Amino acid sequence: MRLHRISLKNYRGVADCAVEFSIQGITVVEGDNEVGKTCIPEAVNLIFTVLDDSGKQTVKAVRPVHIDADPEVEVEITSGEYRFTYFKRWHRSRGETTLEITAPQREQLTGREAHERVDAILNETLDRALWKALTIEQGAELKLPGFSGTSLGRALDQAASGGSEASDQEDDLWERICEEQDRYWTSTGRVAQERKSLSEEVDEAQRVIADLEEKLSAIEDDSEAVVRLASEEEQLVTRRENLSHDEGVFSEQWAKVEKLQTQVDRCKAAQQAADIERDRAAEACQRRIELIEALEKQSLKLHGLEDAAERIAPSLAAAEKRSEEARAAHSAARHSLQAAEDEMRRAEGDRDHHQKLIDKELLSERLERVMAAQEDLKTAEAVLAFSQVDGELVELIDQANANVSRAEAALSASAASVETSALAPVSVVIDGEEVELRPDDPQQSEVTDRWEIIVPDKVRLKVVAGTGSRNLVDEFEAAQREHDRLCTRGGVGSLADARRKAEERHDAKRQRDRAIETIKQDLRDLTPEVLAQKVDGLTRGIASYPADRPQSRPLPDSLEDARRIALDARTAFGEQQAEVRRCEENERGADETRQQARTDAAVSTSQIEDARVALQEADDRLAEARKGCSDAQLDDTLATEHGRLEEAATALSNVEDELAIQDPDSLEAKLNNARDVRIRAETDLRNNQDRQIELRSRLEAHGEAGLHSELNNAISKHEHLLREHERTEARAEAARLLFEAFEKRRQEAHQRYVAPFKEQIEKLGRIVFGPTFEVDLDANLRVARRTLEGITLDVDRLSTGAQEQLGVICRLACAAIVSPDGGGAPVVIDDALGWSDPSRLQTIGAAIAAADRKCQVIVLTCTPGRYAHIGNATVVRLPI
Repeated sequence: MRLHRISLKNYRGVADCAVEFSIQGITVVEGDNEVGKTCIPEAVNLIFTVLDDSGKQTVKAVRPVHIDADPEVEVEITSGEYRFTYFKRWHRSRGETTLEITAPQREQLTGREAHERVDAILNETLDRALWKALTIEQGAELKLPGFSGTSLGRALDQAASGGSEASDQEDDLWERICEEQDRYWTSTGRVAQERKSLSEEVDEAQRVIADLEEKLSAIEDDSEAVVRLASEEEQLVTRRENLSHDEGVFSEQWAKVEKLQTQVDRCKAAQQAADIERDRAAEACQRRIELIEALEKQSLKLHGLEDAAERIAPSLAAAEKRSEEARAAHSAARHSLQAAEDEMRRAEGDRDHHQKLIDKELLSERLERVMAAQEDLKTAEAVLAFSQVDGELVELIDQANANVSRAEAALSASAASVETSALAPVSVVIDGEEVELRPDDPQQSEVTDRWEIIVPDKVRLKVVAGTGSRNLVDEFEAAQREHDRLCTRGGVGSLADARRKAEERHDAKRQRDRAIETIKQDLRDLTPEVLAQKVDGLTRGIASYPADRPQSRPLPDSLEDARRIALDARTAFGEQQAEVRRCEENERGADETRQQARTDAAVSTSQIEDARVALQEADDRLAEARKGCSDAQLDDTLATEHGRLEEAATALSNVEDELAIQDPDSLEAKLNNARDVRIRAETDLRNNQDRQIELRSRLEAHGEAGLHSELNNAISKHEHLLREHERTEARAEAARLLFEAFEKRRQEAHQRYVAPFKEQIEKLGRIVFGPTFEVDLDANLRVARRTLEGITLDVDRLSTGAQEQLGVICRLACAAIVSPDGGGAPVVIDDALGWSDPSRLQTIGAAIAAADRKCQVIVLTCTPGRYAHIGNATVVRLPI
């Protein structure tokens, strides 16, 4: 396909724009942003794919927002043997589509019929996947294209086979091999669902056979079990009767044991009662002993407390004396501390007075510097406010001045030179100015546009410069206008004036920065007002200090003397503070000792009183106890209770011996076991009878129920499915072997037909990267690795610029292979190569120029210099 021209009207922000393209070569479309460059490939895609009455978002997006108008696109295209002009205007109700085909024969269509006819032509003649792969869209993700699904593969296949195309039968055979492979295997080489289902059906048939065989076997087992259970029932009845007799014998023996057990319990109760009475008598004796011991203990305690009280009295008197002495010493130390503190405050006041004198001087100097810097800042800000000329503008004026000089030099060099000589004195008019010509004074004139000489009433001679000179005049005037515009923008008349003003602006900036830095350093975290207030406060404080200061000692002469005196006074104050703390500790310790002695004396007195009361109470309790029962009576009662307890123990021992002879534990175990065995026999008999009823019911309900017929049918079905499964597996294996064999041969063929594409990429790539450039292609005909100077890297590890350059080279190589006869599709490059350095832009330009002899290349850019190195390009400049 070749694109001859395109016209856009009311398309996004484009009012009216038309571009013609070179159908065999390179067309560079230049223009500023938002003049319609990127709209060109978008509009071509839109006119091919979207009906004129569509309400899609893609149509809404191209509708202009500043006017009420419908977007229109017209293209002239050659695709295959067809050449046609195609027009569309999009609107819900007023949409319009027209098609005029001029070759191979004329056709004119409108509306949907025209849209469908173009779609049919493109389906017949254009590889749409290739068209998309050969387009580099502005702002799209950087990714190298693949061409395996495009017409490039067919072209390479033809090149590898010596120019003869593969037959349809071969393609159809491969497709049928793939279809057969896909019937039995998944894309990952696993078993296909159809085979898996058949295998599951075979397994299910096998499970049905096993289930039927298990049911028949269970019926036979149930019949045998009924006969066996009937025989076991008779045995269980006889066993149950024998076990009932044994249980009765053991029950009679156990009744005798229970009578002896009752006698044992009575004897144990009598023994426990005697034991309780004996314990009560023993406890009464023990309480009497404890009362006697408590009386003796309280008497000893009272004597000890009275002895301790006699020892405490001298210690209390000594503690009282030490406390009074420590209190007096503490009071004297506090008086000395107050005097030392007064002397320290006076010395520190003298020191602070001298320090304020210095602080006032320093703050005053800072305030003066701040005020001067503020004046400098105002002056600098005033200069900057009125000066618009900076370094960037000077560079622009310098560049514009150089452009004017170059344009003027080029104009002078290309202008025609006309010499006018008079053979005799004559008056003539040259370019509207009357001139007297003399034979010895020829006139030289340069013709850059139009030049005219008139001999009044005789001759009029006009000289018109060629197109090249007029273009140079336009360039000179444009350069001069740009120079004047920049000078007007900066308010200067010349480059020297601009440099002078830029220097003044630079000096003002430095002056402003110095002033700001000075203000910042001197103010720090203050404001000028606060700084002035501090200076004023220091001044007032310094003036009032001599009158407020105590006059006991003269004011020191310097800050150093004042600091020394203040340090000595603080040291003396600290020493006196330590002395006060020491006296305070001594007083506190003496007070604590005195208080402890007082407490000990009070506690001793209290304890003596408590001990006397406790001794009296103990004596009263013992006397009260002896009134009720004497000590001898308690001893007699204890001996009597001991005798009763021994008699009860003897009676219990005799009955327990008689019970032991009967061995009650063994007898109880035998009785329990006989009872359990009898219950178990009855349970076994009931289970046997229940099982017989269950089996007879199941045999009556099911019988064989035609299970033998079901089993034969299941076996037949399993054999049929098994044969089908084996045939399917054999076909699957054959399909796999055939696919692998053909795939291996196709891979070999792929390597052969990839070679021309690889050679074309490397041919163009060596223009850009040098003679050591090589590439490796993957199965999708995408560049996977690049080798340069013997170093091979994956494409995704290359720089962004290198990847972008490879993308352009691959598209050019593809177009060169598929487009020699006018087929294929144009290579469209929309503002690419933005990551390329100047040297690579030069070599990539040469590569693009080398590819244009075989294909159509359309470059859209807002940066003309980026493609200035394409020597054979046709440049189209879009209007602003």
